[in-house]
Amino acid sequence: MARINLLDRSVFELIAAGEVIERPASVIKELIENSIDAGAGHITVEIKNGGSTFMRITDNGCGIAFDELPTAFLRHATSKVSSAKDLDRIFTLGFRGEALASVAAVSKVEVLTKEPGAEMGGCFKISGGEITEHERTGCPDGTTIIIRDLFYNVPARRKFLKKDVTEGNQIQSLVDKLALAHPEVAFRFIRDNKCVRDTSGNGDHYAAVYAVFGKQFAMSLIPVDFTLNGVSVTGYVSSPLFTRSNRAMQYFFVNGRSIKSLICMSALEEGFRNSIMTGKFPACVLNITMPPELCDVNVSPSKTEVRFAFDKNVFDAINFGVRNAILNADNRRDMVLAKKEIPTEEADFRSNEKILAEKAMSAVSSAPVGGYADKGEDDEPPKVFVPVQKPVVTHAEAAPFRIAADEKKFVQQRFVSKKVTVEYDEDEGSTDKAVGHTENISVQTENPREFRYISGSSFDERAKEEKTEVTAVTSEPEKPPLKVIGEIFGTYIVCTSGDTLIMIDKHAAHERIRFEKRKMQLITSSQLLAESIFVDLSAEQFTAVQENIDLLADIGIEVILTDGCRCEITAAPSAFTGGGTAISPHDMLIRAADAMAGGNMNIADEIYGDLQHSRSCKSAIKAHDSNTREELEALAQEVWENENIRFCPHGRPIMLKLTEYELEKYFSRIQ
Repeated sequence: MARINLLDRSVFELIAAGEVIERPASVIKELIENSIDAGAGHITVEIKNGGSTFMRITDNGCGIAFDELPTAFLRHATSKVSSAKDLDRIFTLGFRGEALASVAAVSKVEVLTKEPGAEMGGCFKISGGEITEHERTGCPDGTTIIIRDLFYNVPARRKFLKKDVTEGNQIQSLVDKLALAHPEVAFRFIRDNKCVRDTSGNGDHYAAVYAVFGKQFAMSLIPVDFTLNGVSVTGYVSSPLFTRSNRAMQYFFVNGRSIKSLICMSALEEGFRNSIMTGKFPACVLNITMPPELCDVNVSPSKTEVRFAFDKNVFDAINFGVRNAILNADNRRDMVLAKKEIPTEEADFRSNEKILAEKAMSAVSSAPVGGYADKGEDDEPPKVFVPVQKPVVTHAEAAPFRIAADEKKFVQQRFVSKKVTVEYDEDEGSTDKAVGHTENISVQTENPREFRYISGSSFDERAKEEKTEVTAVTSEPEKPPLKVIGEIFGTYIVCTSGDTLIMIDKHAAHERIRFEKRKMQLITSSQLLAESIFVDLSAEQFTAVQENIDLLADIGIEVILTDGCRCEITAAPSAFTGGGTAISPHDMLIRAADAMAGGNMNIADEIYGDLQHSRSCKSAIKAHDSNTREELEALAQEVWENENIRFCPHGRPIMLKLTEYELEKYFSRIQ
């Protein structure tokens, strides 16, 4: 048997550095997080050759004391944690004290740092973990760290680096994430002597999104602001009309830390269920704020994963926050008529040289004889010398949702009496149990204990205030009446409302209406099985079933846990189990277990969603069906009055609109 030896310091530091530093982007991440923790308001990141040969991070933070510079590069040396209790409430991005030590072990590092108020700063150089210089020097407040020749002493790691372009893109993506998570910090990213990212750092989250992703993406976003069970969700999600083919544009931040979380992704997509096309994914930039003791960030060395103490609370906050944002947004698709400009002047066939020469001669001949020095008081100066005033750019709080002053009253009133779907718990003295019910929140306050997601104490002090607020607001202005003109192509209903032309897809609209009715009529009563069904589950699935056995009973699936990872199904829901498209109890439990294991507790939609879509689609009006005018008017009126009917269950838009102004502009009646 081989003898057990204590590894040399140089060896175990390289091993430890390999857990934290995987590529140049890992170095940038650790050092920028240290700058943010140091209170920096401006951070500049500069790289060359993808970061493999040169990286420089400059900030205006609190700096490092001269005497503490050698200590800062020791492993597990940190100013952010002092006792084991601090690990339960981590407010900083870094806390392990491994960043500087890991970087110094695999590169050549130079540090220039100065504390505000200090007469002199410090210069510190370390290569491969060995200190080469430590002396006082003059430098600005803050810290500048220069990293050269990453992995110069670990050739095996260096040869696995990707091309410079790929590594540079990884760093740029990282800087973008940190800029989105901390809009209060101004980031500048210089790549091969070219500035490619520059954020304002004014604290406006929308301004940061605009700076990172550009105008087109920013204008397609819907604001999210929702709090539930101590979990706050703020930020933006993409409109259902602007989806993507993958999840690359989904950004989640927990207490300012960029993370990857299956629970967050599942909750986001659950919030968009029945609003986007199958196979399409929403984009988002969501900040999740919660007490630090309820999330564990000490899971992986890279700190990109977190564990939540209560997964369901996080899932519900994101799910309901996204649903609420989509419900309150106007997602009707506007038609855009592209108009070709027709030249009205006679074509000029002269060459560019002749045109420029004639303009120059004209300018000279029109000038005063004595030049501009002797001009009179009434003479205007030449326009070429008038300085151009740059327009003042103001940052709105929610730029894509600017409204005219005369429309503000309507928009504010619009959300006062919004109807939402609330689930009730069974009352002790009642035998009826409603799964879904639509009520006005401001009115339904008689039995506050019946709300599942709102505690009874929430209504004690605010009930009177909310009722007063509703009665004080004037009634919402009525919509202009909808008038059905006719039908085109046997598919689209053409209507007008005020100065707006509206087209409605009759199949998509009827499909959505039937889908909503089927959801309201969903029966969750259990039906005893003539013979029990045994299901073998994986350990993950079995744990999910064990922890949520009451939730399964709520939708009619009654199970008995047996030895090992086997479950016995004794009763199953009676709804949607008949006909050729019936779902077997075995498949029901498998689907439910997979959903719960992934953090999705909306298992009714997970089980019945596809079946509801299929049956609603088959029973709805089809394109080219012959319908009477009365049928078309009734269908159009229901779509117009119900704000929930804007997309079919598969995510296709139902309604298009075109204003009179846009039509007149297209036909050149107005300029």
